[in-house]
Amino acid sequence: MRVRSPEFDFTDVSPRWGANLEAVHLVNAQGIIPAYIEPFLIKVMRRAAEELDPLVDAELLRDIDLFNRQEGQHYRLHRAFNAMIRDGGYPDMTDYEAVFERDYEHFLRTRSLRWLLAYCEGFETIGSTGAELWVDGLMEAELGAAPSPAVELWKWHLAEEYEHRTVVNRVYHRLYGRPRLFAWLYRARGIVTASRHLNRRTSPLRRYLLDTDRRTMTDEQRRQSQEREAATARRLGAANLRRLARAFSPFYDPATTPPPAGQQATLARYPAAAGRPTNT
Repeated sequence: MRVRSPEFDFTDVSPRWGANLEAVHLVNAQGIIPAYIEPFLIKVMRRAAEELDPLVDAELLRDIDLFNRQEGQHYRLHRAFNAMIRDGGYPDMTDYEAVFERDYEHFLRTRSLRWLLAYCEGFETIGSTGAELWVDGLMEAELGAAPSPAVELWKWHLAEEYEHRTVVNRVYHRLYGRPRLFAWLYRARGIVTASRHLNRRTSPLRRYLLDTDRRTMTDEQRRQSQEREAATARRLGAANLRRLARAFSPFYDPATTPPPAGQQATLARYPAAAGRPTNT
């Protein structure tokens, strides 16, 4: 695991950065997730670290530190990505972001550490199992997107999601892994809870983004856009479910998840930040 500090310049990137507008806005809507969930993850992991033994869990604590540093880079760059979208003609996006941010503030105030870790582990499972779609270029094909800072941001981010895929899972099982049956059921519920919450917050934003663009379309163009949206959702939904299904097994271990074919090549483009610890 490495801490990297890439820079992506979105100055000349359009919010409509791919030919498949409906897929692009699905991704644009999902961009609010890392901008707000990553700071939440860092806070939860810091809270969990306080429950670990500095000697017995020294390696895990070191991994938490690296995980948090990676996540800090993710949300910093995704906030720049989101600013590009807002400034490109979607100013009401801030309203959707504010609701999402308040959700995480509420979770931190009201939920137990077990619940918080299960939610975070659910999100990390969703991210790492979907890494292949981005890292191996499947999403680029769906988006009809040429190489751009937007594409590179998502490929780098999802490659790192795969890279640190075990950390939250290990923390969850270290603190709440017994009894095993209950730990499995609670973890599986965390995947469902996270998935439903993220979809509930990103779907209205996707609708806003698409509706904004559809105002300038003819009736026929709008009908075609709606058909493409439905087809895109079916294809990507099926692809994600196939990859996520095995995570519900009581024997699931993210360490055994095969890497995307392009994992090493993707991350090799972004060297470790100077002066940072690089390996676990």
